[in-house]
Amino acid sequence: MSSFKGMKQKEYFNCSSYRKKKKRTCTSHQIKVEAVEKVVLADLQRVFAMATDRESEFLALIKQNADKESRKKLLASAQEKETAEQRVQTLDRIIRNLYEDKVNGNLSDERFRKLSQEYEEEQEKLTARIRELQEILAKAKEQSDNVTRFMRIVRKYTEITELTPEIVREFIEKVIVHEKRKVDGGKRTQAVEIIYNCVGVISDLAQEEAA
Repeated sequence: MSSFKGMKQKEYFNCSSYRKKKKRTCTSHQIKVEAVEKVVLADLQRVFAMATDRESEFLALIKQNADKESRKKLLASAQEKETAEQRVQTLDRIIRNLYEDKVNGNLSDERFRKLSQEYEEEQEKLTARIRELQEILAKAKEQSDNVTRFMRIVRKYTEITELTPEIVREFIEKVIVHEKRKVDGGKRTQAVEIIYNCVGVISDLAQEEAA
């Protein structure tokens, strides 16, 4: 599975993960540029039709998607933040114990300086990371704003008949192309996932109603 972000080579997109020597997690595979463009355009037209013909239902759908994306980010970031904060507190105790050992003559000045410097540097990095995570958490809580931003982009267009660099930049975060798989009868298929800016994957309203 890989993300294709415009690496055009002889009218093919090649697996970026494989090129970056991530061979343990991915294999070499490619897809025609024309095939990706057709899939992306067709999906954009599908999304655009839902957004204009069934706006209230579409808003509920992408709000649900935004909630899912935010929950994922919130959970992962909150867990990392908690772990970092616990480590900072542990480092505080370690540094205090080092100082006590130095005062009691159980640790030389040189050894104290070396160890305390290492722990303080780790603490500084963790503190900086905690600030970053706090910003991520704050942004993840803005899912309603994400929905508003996405609909603002949709309303800029009356219809989408072709892909342009501007349309791709505004709507698409990334396109994930999976490896080819054999299905019933030996036919090979290749799944393509389109991740939209602000709201992630947008499923079909008919699928949601059937679920």
